[in-house]
Parts: sequence; C-alpha cells; structure tokens
Amino acid sequence: MRLRMLLPVALFAAGICAIIASVASGESEASLVLIFPVISGSGPLLLLGIVLIFLSFLAGFAMMVTAANRVGALDLGEDATETHGEAPRKKTSYGGVVLIGPVPVAFGSDVKIARIMLVIGVILAVAFIVALLLL
Repeated sequence: MRLRMLLPVALFAAGICAIIASVASGESEASLVLIFPVISGSGPLLLLGIVLIFLSFLAGFAMMVTAANRVGALDLGEDATETHGEAPRKKTSYGGVVLIGPVPVAFGSDVKIARIMLVIGVILAVAFIVALLLL
C-alpha cells in the first residue's frame, strides 16, 4: 500500500480513537439498539471523531478517483486486456458484501466474484445469528 493511501486509514483510526476517548471520559454514551451501535453525546471529542471519520471517507474516495484517472482505468470503452503498443495489463476483479442487519447484499465486477461474495455474506450472517442466539 502506498504511503498516501494511509491518510484515509489514519483519519478513520483517529476518529475511532476520539470517539472511544469521548465515551471513556463520560462526554458521550454508547449503546446497542438491536444490532446497531448508537453513540450519543455533546462533547467536542465526539464531534471531532465524527468529523475525522467523515473526512476519511472523503479522502479515500478522492484518492480512488485520482488514482483511477491517473492510470486511465475510467476509459470504459476499451477492454483492460487489449493492448495498443503497451504492455498487457492484467484484468482485475473486485467485489464486496454489505450486511444490512443479518441480510447480505453482494456485488462484484463479474458473476463469479459476486457469487463468492454472496457465499461469504451468508456465512457471516449465519455466524452472526448463531452468536446472537448463543450469547
């Protein structure tokens, strides 16, 4: 990972640390509603943590867009494996899974990756439900 890509991670970690410090100092409260963590408070540490986490998302998205523009990956008209006098580029696949409660939502750049992500999501959902029932 390049050094500039550590900025969003560092901002996110600093935000989490500020929120933890806010809860530890008594400026805010943390609770669990159903399965979602809820943090409420009015102290400056909580505000700082929320702002840092928000900035980490903005910095991460900005860096992804600038990196994609620099490499030329946004040119959707050409296949990534075609070459025009350049060295062949390896086609990359990506995917992810989002758990909305215990319901997995999978996505991917192709069907194979999307199916793998769906299987991972179902495994995580089942593990979450089992842990919830046993604890």
